[in-house]
Amino acid sequence: MANGRITHNPAPVIPGIADSVKVSAGDLLFVSGAVGFEEDGSVPADFARAIELTYLELERALKAGGASFDDLVRVNVYITELDQEKLGIWRDTRDRVVRVDEPSASTVIGVYSLFKGASIEIDAIAAI
Repeated sequence: MANGRITHNPAPVIPGIADSVKVSAGDLLFVSGAVGFEEDGSVPADFARAIELTYLELERALKAGGASFDDLVRVNVYITELDQEKLGIWRDTRDRVVRVDEPSASTVIGVYSLFKGASIEIDAIAAI
């Protein structure tokens, strides 16, 4: 099998989740933890705004490496004080920017704290 998404049959109970992603590719781009900051360097107080800025930063890093959201094969999302409400807000934003029909392998992790008091950080691997 070439590159592709692999899911159990039947598919997982939670929509938008891939069990694994198989990649047979040349180059991989590793993106360090992306955090979204306001133009003045501050961390957004609003969680939805923080997610948007973090995805913009991730997109910038991907573009700098010659990749896009479509090239993502692995994503780790770190969220402080993770609960169902924050998970829902994150999913709504994520679903607007990445391909939910062919999601990358991903993990969402609740953490105590992040860099400079951020509420969300994302690291990723893209196959380019």
